[in-house]
Amino acid sequence: MIRNRNLNKPNSQRGLNQLIRLYERNYQKLIKFFPEEKNESKIDYSIPEGLVNSQINISCRKLSNHTSVIHISKTRSIELIPNTEIEIYLYHDAKMAEVRKFNGKKQFWLRNKYPNKNMLSKDEKFQWNFFLEEFLSHTKKYGLGIVKLH
Repeated sequence: MIRNRNLNKPNSQRGLNQLIRLYERNYQKLIKFFPEEKNESKIDYSIPEGLVNSQINISCRKLSNHTSVIHISKTRSIELIPNTEIEIYLYHDAKMAEVRKFNGKKQFWLRNKYPNKNMLSKDEKFQWNFFLEEFLSHTKKYGLGIVKLH
């Protein structure tokens, strides 16, 4: 009997190079919201979600000349959908943006063992940063007018 062998299937795991490119793309999108010169600023706006609009709050705080922290929160429009909170570090010298926290969870490793106690996927860090890229693209395309600019 012949056992099934690994038939050189394409590797679907995402590597460090793809993650770094994603960091760079997210930095380019976020820097348009908050230029490097400002120390602190905040933007509030709405985005359509079904029949109602969700409130998006983005705030930026400069930690140093080389690093800023951005907090994004989306309040739920429907009670079944939980609020979303994202913490992003902008590294100005490297021109990269990294999601450091997603809904209160931190992710340090590029890959996770699976299964794990938190039931994180193998490429959780990549997925968080990919979600940020998709969110920023969606916001740019469908975001409604700015409610408050501080």
